[in-house]
Amino acid sequence: MKKVIIAGIALVFCLSALCAESWSPAVRFDGSEITSDTINLRPNDPITYSSAFAEGTPISLDITATDTSDPMVTAVIFSDDSGTAVEGTTVWNYTTEEYQDFPKTDTYQLTETVTTSSGSTVFNRSVKLLPEPIGILAFAILGALLLKKRSRLFAAAIVVTASLTLSAKADVTVENVTCLQGWPFTRNVIINYTVSSTSADPRLAVKFYGTTDSGETTFDLSQYGTLSGDGADGMIEDMGTHKTFWTPNDSFYDTITDGFKVKVEAVEMLYMVIDLSGGTSASSYPVSYLADVPQGGWTSEYKTTKLVLRKVEPGTFTMGSPSNETGRGATTEEQHQVTLTKAFYIGVFEATQKQYKLVTGSNPSGYKHDGNDIDDNAVESVTYDDLRGSGANWPAGTGVLGSTFLGQLRIKTGLRFDLPTDAQWEYACRAETTTALNSGKNLSDTTACAEAAEVGRYNANRDDGKGKYYNSVCTVGSYLPNAWGLYDMHGNVWEWCLDYLQLNLGTAAVTDPKGPESGSSYNGYRVLRSGSWSSNASDLRSARRTGSASSSGNQVNGFRVALTLN
Repeated sequence: MKKVIIAGIALVFCLSALCAESWSPAVRFDGSEITSDTINLRPNDPITYSSAFAEGTPISLDITATDTSDPMVTAVIFSDDSGTAVEGTTVWNYTTEEYQDFPKTDTYQLTETVTTSSGSTVFNRSVKLLPEPIGILAFAILGALLLKKRSRLFAAAIVVTASLTLSAKADVTVENVTCLQGWPFTRNVIINYTVSSTSADPRLAVKFYGTTDSGETTFDLSQYGTLSGDGADGMIEDMGTHKTFWTPNDSFYDTITDGFKVKVEAVEMLYMVIDLSGGTSASSYPVSYLADVPQGGWTSEYKTTKLVLRKVEPGTFTMGSPSNETGRGATTEEQHQVTLTKAFYIGVFEATQKQYKLVTGSNPSGYKHDGNDIDDNAVESVTYDDLRGSGANWPAGTGVLGSTFLGQLRIKTGLRFDLPTDAQWEYACRAETTTALNSGKNLSDTTACAEAAEVGRYNANRDDGKGKYYNSVCTVGSYLPNAWGLYDMHGNVWEWCLDYLQLNLGTAAVTDPKGPESGSSYNGYRVLRSGSWSSNASDLRSARRTGSASSSGNQVNGFRVALTLN
């Protein structure tokens, strides 16, 4: 129950924006079965087709249409009055879906011959290609085909859809949604839409919904047919105009409505998930993306056999603490403005014993249970050099030793994973808060207080039963997350950051700081953040900065993974 409540609170925190969505105008839909040599027509059935969707326009036609309710009735549609192709036209072979360019502003004359048992009747009609952006070719079959055909409306299913969350920093837009069926040439519906995002390096989850009653009920198109083209796999990485095809399944045979509309929803893929289950023997670690916290929350696999990171958009924040903050370190927490110009991913959880062992083959942690690994406890006793290699000299270079945790992660994903910088860590920890803790609260005491106990494992609550080893680190994700869904940014283990430690950061505004060079650092120490299971409450504060030698690996030091986007 507690985990459910915590997951619910995390979702509330993450609901900073709703997914972008947009409906198309209503169009006519006809679900009649169409084969390569038979098209079911009815009196006064309109036919519409959009040149904008097909990269060309089907004008030169040679299609035999048969009303299957009476085998004596046939209709043949020709190219134009002369029966030959108009200059510049190309026959549309709808069986292979080959489309060619065609002028979009001219008017042409078509002839239809309707043959019955009592003779033949010829109908002439004009076909006008409408200019962009409408891009719709409309031509009407005006003649009566003499017979009726039974039809029925499809009862659309009501689909319950899950709400998707966006980063507080990203804005996704869906516009210009249009849909059009290629009937009688095909039952397929062609969907055009434009997506955009203010996110850096956006990956969008996209879903398609339909309605046959102008929006009173909706259904998931993927559940009632097949999708192909852009976004058919549920993800779009390129912003701009896209085209998706929907082929209805058999449930839509004989559905006829003038109220068919399509809705396109798009939301930022907020989470990156790395599958570590292959361990050291795997040649690669698959990488996937999620738009939201999975239904049921972050289960054990995301803390053990998978590694999950959350995307954080660029922004500006005030680093450091105000002079009146309880527990403040005056020489290490001068307030100054920091601007981060690049988006980055950062671990939702601190790295665990299982994750570290899968990647490296070993578990350095001192706190195990009867000598056995505690899979979902934060890994500790990890040195900076263990993670990057003793020769990896940030900020002079970005390389890491291939045999290290980060080196193996890079090799098996092709992505340049690393530790967060000092500034990235505080930006992610705060999640737009300015208080001592990322819960929006300040400390009421520097040693022990209820405010600290809510957000992390520290000295005063280390016997609360949330870990499998008494009085030490605990299961990651045991306390409240911040507004961006990041856990244990306060307490549990001190977390290594990339930078050398500089005590006095000054008050001048900076952009994308990388910390000092080795010669100007404090004792050559690397930065440590967050406090640990043995810390007092004052060490848990968002602004708290300390450091240690890169070779130091005592039982309070751990880490979380980051990935900066170019």
